[in-house]
Order: sequence, then structure tokens, then C-alpha cells
Amino acid sequence: MSVPAKSPLLTYRGVVVAVLALGVAVSVAAYVLGRREERSQAVAEFLHRAELRHSLTREVLGRYADALFGLSALFTIEAGVTREEFARAADRLEGRIAGVQAFEWVPVVKQEQRADVERELGRNHGPAMAQFIEYGADGTARRAETRPQYYPIVYVHPLPGNEAAVGYDLMTGPTRATLERARESRRMTLTHRFRLVQEKGDHAGVVMVQPVFRGAGDGELAGFLQCVFRVHDLLETAQSRQPDTNFDLLYVDASETDPARRVLHYRPSREATVRTSPTEAEFREGVVSEHRLPFGQRDWRLLFRPRAGWLESRYTSMPLLRSCSLLLLAGLVAGLVRMTGRRTATIRQEVTERTRELAESRRQLANMLHALPGMSYRCTYDGQLTVLFLSSGARELTGWTAEEFLSGTVHFRDCIHPADLDRVREVTRKALEGRTDVEVEYRVRTRAGEEKWVLSRGRGVYSTDGALSFFEGLAIDITAQKRAEAGRLELERKLLEGQKLESLGLLAGGIAHDFNNLLSSILGNATMARLSLTPDSPVEGQLRSIESASLRAAELCRQMLAYAGKGRFVVEPTDLTELTDDLLPLLKISIAHQATLRLDLVRGLPPVLADATQIRQIVMNLVLNAADAMTGRTGEIVVSTGVTHVDAATLAGGAAGAGLPAGEFVFLEVKDAGTGMTPAVMAKIFDPFFTTKFAGRGLGLAAVLGIVRGHSGALLVSSTPDVGTAFRLLLPPLRVKLPAAKRNGDAATREWKPSGNLLVVDDEEQVRAVMVAMLKASGFSATAVADGESAVQLFREKPDHFDAVVLDLLMPGLNGEQTCMALREIRPDVRVLLASGYSEGNILGRLGGGRALGFLAKPFTRDALQRKLRDLLE
Repeated sequence: MSVPAKSPLLTYRGVVVAVLALGVAVSVAAYVLGRREERSQAVAEFLHRAELRHSLTREVLGRYADALFGLSALFTIEAGVTREEFARAADRLEGRIAGVQAFEWVPVVKQEQRADVERELGRNHGPAMAQFIEYGADGTARRAETRPQYYPIVYVHPLPGNEAAVGYDLMTGPTRATLERARESRRMTLTHRFRLVQEKGDHAGVVMVQPVFRGAGDGELAGFLQCVFRVHDLLETAQSRQPDTNFDLLYVDASETDPARRVLHYRPSREATVRTSPTEAEFREGVVSEHRLPFGQRDWRLLFRPRAGWLESRYTSMPLLRSCSLLLLAGLVAGLVRMTGRRTATIRQEVTERTRELAESRRQLANMLHALPGMSYRCTYDGQLTVLFLSSGARELTGWTAEEFLSGTVHFRDCIHPADLDRVREVTRKALEGRTDVEVEYRVRTRAGEEKWVLSRGRGVYSTDGALSFFEGLAIDITAQKRAEAGRLELERKLLEGQKLESLGLLAGGIAHDFNNLLSSILGNATMARLSLTPDSPVEGQLRSIESASLRAAELCRQMLAYAGKGRFVVEPTDLTELTDDLLPLLKISIAHQATLRLDLVRGLPPVLADATQIRQIVMNLVLNAADAMTGRTGEIVVSTGVTHVDAATLAGGAAGAGLPAGEFVFLEVKDAGTGMTPAVMAKIFDPFFTTKFAGRGLGLAAVLGIVRGHSGALLVSSTPDVGTAFRLLLPPLRVKLPAAKRNGDAATREWKPSGNLLVVDDEEQVRAVMVAMLKASGFSATAVADGESAVQLFREKPDHFDAVVLDLLMPGLNGEQTCMALREIRPDVRVLLASGYSEGNILGRLGGGRALGFLAKPFTRDALQRKLRDLLE
């Protein structure tokens, strides 16, 4: 809304109130986004920790398998291994791997060998154990039946507590299928979870089975080595090496089809209040990291979840600080630069200190070892570096082996990039002459032609007489750091560009609001002056010109509000194809004979949630720009619509929508065969007031960009000089069907005679006067007040006197929104018409909407005011 000239104090206060209101809205949004980002970072940290814990668990379980395989070598080499030899070997392994309940030797015994083996059992364990046993359905032990082949347990270590397993024929046991699978695969195999015979309670166990074969070729199965664990002991041992109190862990056997037997072990975090084992489905609720643990031909899974409240504990106060800092833009940049500078200085100081501390350690390690990660070297400095020692890491770094450097087949100078060679030599020479450390970054070319960045650190070693004996050091590949640094600089550039555009948006929005206030006074006074004249008055034409110019200026303000992202009015499901079809006559008239217009539209598109008026403005601006680009050239402008899948990389390269997720989008594309644009011009086309036209304002594409941002869409631009340009608008689809369009004339128009008492509330005297004059000229009775407090007091005194209230949104003291709520407390059914120089946004939604509320954008004509009041009062 346009405002008549007001005092500097009131203007200042109005701007301050507008900036503060906008700052509060932006700070709330920044706080919400910051919290989401911190949660994403906390989840990423959790996943990283879970991956490290998973790697450690795999390593520990691998040790158990390696130990059992090593024990099997004893039986592979010797056929007659005694019980004492088995006990000694098992005892050594028991000290290396924790949590083992028993090691067992299970030979393959044929029927004719049974008697000899049973006698051996009697000699080793006593007459009571001198027989093969099996367990009946009631759990009682009995002598094993006669069968062609037996799998008896003959050696058990340790024996105390495991006596029940001695002589047990596994041909009748629950693990027979596992033994046969190990025999067929010739690999270590793990059993399912079951109750062990030597257990008196309800403890479940698992058995690692290693088949033992003797002889050349495929060999003959001699028996099985078994390592018996309680499930709890095995899995707790795997995690007890480096426990992490921030995780709840659940081990699951995915090989099991029975859900009741899938859960192997539950390990809650130390801070957990509920320590009972959950079901697998309950554990998977929320954030969970799942990792495979293929172990013994079984598909174990390790599930991690953060302990309750851990993700929230990673939250910081940064989002709150960031949102508050948006209210102090001038202090933000200085504070950020200061904080970044301090942090950089601290990191640089720490790096310098660590470098000094590690320099001597690297020299000592290079003297003691012949191979190091990376490439360590020792050379004589005789004009060229003659290699005395080089670690095996040279091959990974350069592609040439250490032997090739030592033999002189290749030299250091052959690896260094020619552009860096002289600099490396000069830095090295000065450092050795000054007896200082050499530190230089340079590029090397590998044997395969690849270019890498290397950080070389070294120092000279001098004899007692001060002569340089040799030069030694370490060359480190820093290619990844260099690329990361380049990426960081690019990210900082984009951040600064975004801050610049945001500042321009704030400026454009504030200017447009104030101009709308001024234009309201101009347009209203011109309208009232024209209505007071006779039809043949000579000044009527001038007054109509003032009205026309005011409306054109209002259109310019709407473009500035669109650029600032405040131009949304009516958001509803919209079909881009139907909208473009409706614009066809206007488009053809607008481009005249400058180019040929062709539509390539897809019918039945998913609707998008958009303001149809603003989308029409995008189409008009893009088509007019395309027509200007076709000046003096032949060709056609193609307007097309459709649905397409867009990936994250394409969205990141667009003029807007870099943060949108990849997926399906509804698009509207305007493509021309005009002069095209250079990259330098493309970098500026969305800047306000930048134009390549002779008489352009430079707000068309800036407004397009603001509208796209306001609709949470994306805008892609591609252009080639002398070939043409394509602008593609992307909007997320709304998966609903559009309602059937209303036909013209469905409702008969009725005559309406304005009448009634209205209360006008506006802090600007001239605006109040114009509005009162318009209302009285229309047939209303109007009472005007200057602020919200006066309006509430007057309405409380005569609540039934007023039929409706015309209320300005931005006022000192009680603003329009607060005044509206106060009036509703007095009379809930009061009808209120809100007026503002900004667009409606979501004000009606916040106030409850309904037929008792309306919105009027400033500036407005008397006819527009009457239409809004008719809709409100009828």
C-alpha cells in the first residue's frame, strides 16, 4: 500500500518494525533447519561409530576362526594325537581367545573301530565313560546304538564342567546337519543356537566346527575340531575389547527362519534404564545401523542403535545462536570472520607444534625400519639426490618400485612435475645450507601418468665435523587434502553469493512495501478526484494517466516482492498445461512477429501447488525474454510441459533449488533459438536491475527467481552462444486430482448496493482519508481511527454498531494481526478486511481464515475495495 508523505520518525519506525518482523520469521526457520542439520550430523557420527565397532567385531570373530583352523593343523599332520598333546595345544589357544567353554576333538569312527575307541575313552576318562552315548527324547543318556559310523567326542578341554560331552555321538545330536555341511564344504561351519548337553540350566550355545582332512588331494575326513561357546560369552567377548557405552547392540541370526530363534544376544548400553531384551522388530524402530557378520557359513547380523537420548545429546546451541544472529546482520559477518580466524590460527598452531614433535620421530623410525606407510627416503645430496634407502611405499605413490630407484633406473627428478622441479631444488638447497628442516609441496607424475600432490618433509643429518652426511625424510600423498581445500573454497564462494542475494531480497521487499503504501495514496486520491469531476472535464484524462501509471508502478512493486520471495497470493493445485493453454492468445500478441511460438504440452499432468497468477508471470517473462533474444533471427520459441526425473547433481547446478531432494518433478520449459549467452552474462542474469536490453528494467528474471524460490521449486538454465537458451521450471507434483473447473454463468450475478457502518484503522492520515472518501462515495458510513488501541476501545464501546472493519496490517503498537484477535475476543463474528503493502502470505491461515476474513493488497482501486467488501459482507 502506498503511503502519503509521513514524518521521518514514523517512516523509521515502520521500517524497523518490518525488518524485525521479517527477522523473527527468518530466525525461526533458521533454527528449525539448524536442528535438522545437527540431527543429520549426529546420525552420521553414529553410523561411523557403528561401522568401526562392526569392523572390530569381525576382526575378533576372525581370530576365533583362525585359532580353530590352527588347531586343526595338529590333527592334519599327525594321525595319533594324544589327549595330552590336544590339551596342551587347546590350553595355548584358550589363553589367546577368551570366552571359550570347551575345545573338542570328534573323530570319524567306523563300526569296526568302535571297541578300540571306547577302550581309549576308558583309559583317558575312567570306566564310567568307556562307551559311546546318545540322549533319548526324555534327555537321559544311554549307550549309542549300533550304526556304520559314529561321530563321538573323545577329547574335551577343559574337562571339568564338560564331562557330559565325553563319548557323546554327534550322529544323533542336534548339530549333525552342521557337521555334514562342514564335511561337504570343507570349511569352518557354525551351528545354530541350541542348549548344550553339558549345561544344566537354560543357557544356549553355539559350536564352531572345523573339518579335518588327511592325505593328498581331496584327502579323507579324519574328524572335526569343535570350539564350544555360550552365545552370551562369545558375543560379549567380541565387544568387551573396546566397549562403547553409547550403543545398544542386537545380534541376529538371519539364517534362522523361526523369529523366536533369530535373536542371539542383546547388549544394552551402560546407561540404559530398561535392560530386558527387545524383539527384533522393536529394536529396528528408529535409527538403526545394520551390518552383516558372515561367520561360519551363517548369516549373522549386527544391529546398532544409539542409546535413548544420545542423538539429542549431540545438539548444540548453534541453531539458536545462528537464528539470533540473523537479527544482527552487520555483526554476523564480523563475528563469523573473527571466529573463523581464531579457529584457523588455533589449528595452524596445533599443526605446527605436532609437525615439530613428529619430525624427530619420523627420522628415528626411518633409521630403524626399512618400510613405512608412505614413502620414506634417505639420499646423499650431491647436486642430484642419489637414493640410499627408499621404503616400499614408493610403488604406491609413484608406480616405480624402490629397487628401480636404488638401481638408478629412475630418479627423483623424473617424478617431479617439470613446473615444480626448480622450486623444489631451491627450497631444498636453502634449507640444507641453513641447517633447517625442508618442507615443500609439489606435484609428481606417476608411472601411469597420473598427477598427485606430495608434501615432502625432511632434514639433513650432519657429521661431527659439520659436513652433510645424507638427507632423509618422508613424502606424503596430500592429493585428497588439496581437492578438499578446493571444494571448501568453492563452498565459501557459494555461501557469499547466497548472502548477497538474500540481502538484495530484503532490500527489494522493503522498498516494494513502502512504494505500495505511497501508491495507495496516489491512486486513491486520483480516483476520488476523477469521480468528483464532470464527464467532460479536461483533467479527467490526466487523472486516468495518474491511475494507469500508479497501477504500472504497483506491477513493478509486485515483481520486487516476487524477487524477495514475498509475492505469493493464492496457492492452490494448478495444472501447468492448462495454465499455459489459457495464456496462448496473450503470448501470441506479446511476441507479435518476432518469432514463431510452438507449444509442446503434455495432457493430464499431476497438479502442482502454486499461485497461478505468479506462474503466468514466469511464463510471460520467459517468453518475452526469448522473443527479445530472437530479434533479427529466424526460428521458433518452444514452450513445453511434462514430468521428468531430476537427480541431485542437476538440482545442485541450478539457479534455484540446490537443496531439493532428487525425484520426480513437473516441468515447464521455454526454449529459443536466439543469440544465447556467454557464461559471464549467465552469472548476472538474475541480479536485480541487470539487463542487456536498451530499455529494460532488469527485474523480469529477478522476479522469476523470487517466485521459484517462494514456490520451493527449481530453475535450470542452459545456454550456448549463437545456438539458443532454455529455461526449465521444476515444481514438485501434488498427488491429488484437480477439482472440475466452474463454468461461467453458473451463478447468476445480483445487484448489490453498498451500505452499512465500517470502522477504518490505519496509522497513515492520508490513507485513512482516502479510504474513508472511497467508502462514503460507495454508499458506506465510515469511522476512522489511527491505531489498534483506539480501534479496540471504540469497538468495545459499540460492538454492534459496525458491520465490518477495514484494518491495516503494519501499525505501531498493536499491529493488524493483534488488533484483529482483540476485536474477535469482543465479537467473534466480526468481519475484517485486512490491507497491506506486502502480499497475504499465510496471514488468513494464521487467523483462522473463513468467510469472516478477507485480504486486500495495496495499492487498490475503489472497484477492488468494493468487490472485497461485497465478498466479505455477503
